Amino acid sequence: MVKNVLDMILWHPEIEIEKCKITYVHRGAPGNLKTIEGSCINKLERGFLILKEGTQIPCHRIVKIKCNDELIWNK
Repeated sequence: MVKNVLDMILWHPEIEIEKCKITYVHRGAPGNLKTIEGSCINKLERGFLILKEGTQIPCHRIVKIKCNDELIWNK
């Protein structure tokens, strides 16, 4: 489940969230997908990824997580 993967990434002492990229469904974006840098993430709460500027991304919209250019999770 993507929430468990995100929890692991956010709390793992050896993973630098700044080196991660999260791709999610974003209607209206090219290909209906958008990728954000891990440094944009504020917290994970109740099935939502909360970004520093306040945007809430539902976890079910996340389709891919890469860290250090390595695929960690794919829907």
